[in-house]
Amino acid sequence: MRIIVTGGAGDVGGYVVRDLAHYNLPHTILDVRKPDSMPDGVDFVKCDLMDRTATAEALKGYDVVIHLAAIPNAFFDPPEHVMSVNMVTCFNVFEAARENGIRRIVYAGSESSTGFGIHNVKLKPLYLPIDEEHPLWPHESYSFTKRYGEDMVENYARAYGIEAISLRYCGVWMRNNLENLVAMLEPFRRGEKAPEPWFGCYVAGEDVAQAVRKATTYTFTGNEPIPFEAFYITAARTFYPEPTLEVMERIYGDLPEVRDPSYFQNNPTASPFDIRKAERLLGYKPTRDCREIEEWEAQPI
Repeated sequence: MRIIVTGGAGDVGGYVVRDLAHYNLPHTILDVRKPDSMPDGVDFVKCDLMDRTATAEALKGYDVVIHLAAIPNAFFDPPEHVMSVNMVTCFNVFEAARENGIRRIVYAGSESSTGFGIHNVKLKPLYLPIDEEHPLWPHESYSFTKRYGEDMVENYARAYGIEAISLRYCGVWMRNNLENLVAMLEPFRRGEKAPEPWFGCYVAGEDVAQAVRKATTYTFTGNEPIPFEAFYITAARTFYPEPTLEVMERIYGDLPEVRDPSYFQNNPTASPFDIRKAERLLGYKPTRDCREIEEWEAQPI
């Protein structure tokens, strides 16, 4: 199985590349710049994914494309630039996969596609926990691109039979931002409540990499209507000390419908995004808890 990782020189890409190497899955990094360091045996291809012809050429000979490349921080770029780059690169990668007979696409989706991640208005979920059947309500540039990218890859699966998996992961916490993360966590470690809470979701870079690897090797049953799945990927708990349902009530004034009370009874600070589908089908299991964030990268993969 030959794997190519778009955006493999990026921050999240680094975790994915190291994890694939650790599990002896041969792969190539595709990016506009070569990373400062790469695991032994990993190749590099320079390519601008805004160039459709170059993208099609770069993806020749691969079985799986992991599409991580995107503008990662929508706060630093004009919204029209976020829309144009993220959408055009998705189209070019998915078209290249079709043209080259690539059998699987693993797409870096986002919980922002729901409208509850990066957001301009306070939308209220129809129910909790939020599963993959809940409607998606994006309403700003980055979340639009993540929603439309997922729609696009799902329709490539429908039309062309390409196996496709979208990983809706939330804000990724990484070692390179440790100082800021620890400072943000300090009041919560003392048991203080957030004065203006939101959902409190996060995921460690190592756990994103785990999910990507498991999506790469996932076996479809053949009984799906189309070879496509979407999964929420977060940590098991929020970074708030107070129970999630109390946080939701503080946000909205009253609770959305709680369809599965046992979900929060078993884990009062559980993520509002239901990761049980990923646990059941992918075998995903969060390994990092922010309460031990200083020790994360001392732990084995």
